[in-house]
Order: sequence, then structure tokens, then C-alpha cells
Amino acid sequence: MIILAGGRSSRLGKPKQLIVFRGASLVVHAVRTAIDSGASDVVVVLGAYAEQVKAVLVGLAVRVVENPSWEKGMSSSIKAGIDALPPKLGRAILMNADQPLLPPEHIRQLAGVEGDMAASSYDGVLGTPCLFGRSLFPALMALAGDSGAKALIRSANPVSISLNGEASLDIDTLDDLNALNEY
Repeated sequence: MIILAGGRSSRLGKPKQLIVFRGASLVVHAVRTAIDSGASDVVVVLGAYAEQVKAVLVGLAVRVVENPSWEKGMSSSIKAGIDALPPKLGRAILMNADQPLLPPEHIRQLAGVEGDMAASSYDGVLGTPCLFGRSLFPALMALAGDSGAKALIRSANPVSISLNGEASLDIDTLDDLNALNEY
């Protein structure tokens, strides 16, 4: 499991990884979701605000990886996460640190899919969290820029797992944060 938590949060204007919701930061919610899903190895990729985010992860069963190229966009964090995986790991789930209402059951559903790719579906739009088989790791390592794996997900025709309602809320803007505070 790779949790991407290295962005600058430019649309929000403050580090969303550190926003506290229900007593824990968003990155801690992501880690707990990953651990509660049964993930055997949880890697958290940091970039902007690395030292501050590391401080809230102390004591959690995760491996922290710092992406020195975080300013090059999400693709560089994906690469850092893939590089940190054990060599024999056959599959990995990528998730963002900004979906605090994501249930562990959704991660288990993704992990249970046979095949090389499964993606979350939000009202018909495919995105993270998503599962990638090892055969797709080279394509992930070839990504560039800030678009992450969107183009790869769209071109691969993955198994789609619906994620609706509050679970699909991700925090990118002040409006998203206000919506989160209603839960």
C-alpha cells in the first residue's frame, strides 16, 4: 500500500495532510484505513511539509519515504513509493492522504480483485485508490508531471469498484473542507 502525502496543497492553501478531523490528521486517517484494511506493508510518501507530517506518523506501523522531487508532481511521489516496495511484492494499491471517510472495506475490495488493475469509481469517473499489478509498475515508473496515474487508469480498462457518498469526498479546496466538517 502506498499513501501519497507529498503535495503542497496549493488549492487549499495549507497542508491538507495535517488537517485535523475527528481528532486525527488526514494522513493519520489514511494510515489507519490502510492498516485496518489488512495491508501488510504501508508506505507513506512525503514531500512538502515532510518534517511536520513525519511528526504525526510517529508510532504508526508505516514506512516513511521522502520524495526529494515532490515539486515535479504526483508522478514523482508514485515513483518514490514504487521504488520503496519490496521486490517480490506482486501488487500495490495507491491511495491519497485526503480521503478521511474512505472505509477499509473499500481497500479490501480493491485488493480482492483478480487481475492487474482495479480503480475506484466516483459517479463513473475512475481514480484512486487503485490497485496495480507488478506488470504495470514500469508504466507507473514512466509517468511524468502532476497528473498522476489518471491517463494510465483510463487507458487500462480496470475493474471498477464504486465509491459513492461521503467515502468519495477528497479534500482539495476550502469548499471540500467545509463539506468534510459537516460529517
